[in-house]
Amino acid sequence: MENVMILFNETSGKDKGKELAEQFVDYAKNHGQADTRFLLEQVGPDCDSQKIVEKSKLEKIDTLIFIGGDGTINHNVADFKEELPHLKVGLLPGGTVNNMARVLEIPLKFEAAADVILGGVTRKIDYGMINQKVIVSTMTIGILADTAARISQKEKQKYGKLIFVKNFFKLLAKKKRYRLEIKTEKEQWQGKTQLVTVTMTNSVGGYTNFDDSASPDDGLFHLTILPKLNFFKLAFYLPKIILGKVYEIPDVKYMTAAEISIKSSNEKKIGTRVDGDPSEDLPVEMTVIKHGLTVFVPEQKK
Repeated sequence: MENVMILFNETSGKDKGKELAEQFVDYAKNHGQADTRFLLEQVGPDCDSQKIVEKSKLEKIDTLIFIGGDGTINHNVADFKEELPHLKVGLLPGGTVNNMARVLEIPLKFEAAADVILGGVTRKIDYGMINQKVIVSTMTIGILADTAARISQKEKQKYGKLIFVKNFFKLLAKKKRYRLEIKTEKEQWQGKTQLVTVTMTNSVGGYTNFDDSASPDDGLFHLTILPKLNFFKLAFYLPKIILGKVYEIPDVKYMTAAEISIKSSNEKKIGTRVDGDPSEDLPVEMTVIKHGLTVFVPEQKK
């Protein structure tokens, strides 16, 4: 690392973005990076992202450090996607769920996560496009998206994952379903469903064993369709869910694809939730950008 830009968002997680950025600079300079140039930049809805990207090019930035959760990672990847082939990315978890960090086994504690970046080991992983927007981890339609939409940022900060569970079961009791048409380059599905989940990793909502067949660098979306949910089926199939074998549940339609098209079969407005934030309304076109992101990861033990 020679020229490093640290991107922080004061509205992410516990609102300690700038503090963590300054802490990382001090930590890095005391751990072998005394000659490295560090630039701190705030990102978010009130910031001019294009100016920040242009500044990174002018300053010959070779490394970006993202401080925050999955939503922050998503927005930063979107802003810098044209420059990513020339950049390495470090993650300092600072969000509520930190799905991507968990998938890559990046520690959630600051010093351990900083050591991963300073260790210099990298891995090429995928991200995707949903219409003109970015996806780095998970897209949901139906009960999970509706659950997240009912939760404020303050509630996420105060209650963490417990607030998701509480609202999920409230909505499950209402039995709301959506009529969708889904196509991939290999197959298609049409019908009513309560839940659609598209993941780029083995993790959903911080649970890192949702799908043991998925990995962040396999070049595929992993699509799970649950036509109908109820408490008894969830309990009966809980062992398979815990073991990461959701694709073995009989009522589940499971597909993998590099390209996905999803639309509503009627005129109802249906939204999506991507990496924890509201995103595109249907219809959507999704495409994997294979190995589009180079991320610092822990060294694998032999």
